[in-house]
Parts: sequence; structure tokens; C-alpha cells
Amino acid sequence: MAPQRCASYRQAWLSCNDMTDGAARACIEQYTPALSCKRSRDARQCEALQAAQQACDGTEGAARRLCVRERMPAADCSHASNKARCEQRAAAEWQCAETAGQQGRECVRKALIPAPAAAGRPAPRR
Repeated sequence: MAPQRCASYRQAWLSCNDMTDGAARACIEQYTPALSCKRSRDARQCEALQAAQQACDGTEGAARRLCVRERMPAADCSHASNKARCEQRAAAEWQCAETAGQQGRECVRKALIPAPAAAGRPAPRR
């Protein structure tokens, strides 16, 4: 019925075929390129995902996800109100890219929590 949609879904499935159940569904959602990037919220990212999926033909599973991620452009933080925060979030999303769905969001959230400062605390007593 819709050969373009089927091809797009198949590309994502090749990226996620080594995952199970909920993780696979979230992964497929993340790696399925849009049919038309003109309607996408971020046309640049959409077009890059389409190109990356095509460039990574011949690979499957984790190797394909890595191939796609390596071909995706870095986040554009030039227009962000807080450039440092934008860059920190982009690094966290890259670090957590192997986890999808709720687990991926939790991974990013934990990566964004600032580490407690060791300088302000007294040394433990012995």
C-alpha cells in the first residue's frame, strides 16, 4: 500500500532487530526516518537520518545503530539560550543513545544531574 513507508520502517527495523519488545519499539520509533522532512520539527536532523540510514545499508543491529549515530550531525547549539546546557544535553543523548524509550530518557536525565561537589563537604572522620 505505501512502499515508501514500508522501506522507511524496514531501515529502522534493521537498526533495531537485535532488541526485544518495548526497547525495540522505542528504537524503531527513533530510527524511522520521516517520509517528508518538510513537515518535520527539525528538517536538518530528519534529512541526516534519511541519509545515514541509506549510507549504512548492509549492516544490522548494534553495528547499524553505531553507523547511523556516527553519521548524524552534532546538535546545533548556536541559537540556544543556554549554549552550555544544550551542549551538555547533546553529550548526554550521545552517551545514552543505546538505550531507547523510557530507559533512554532516564539515562539522559541522570546524565544531566550535576555531580555533588566534593570541595564543599568536610572530610570523613576516622
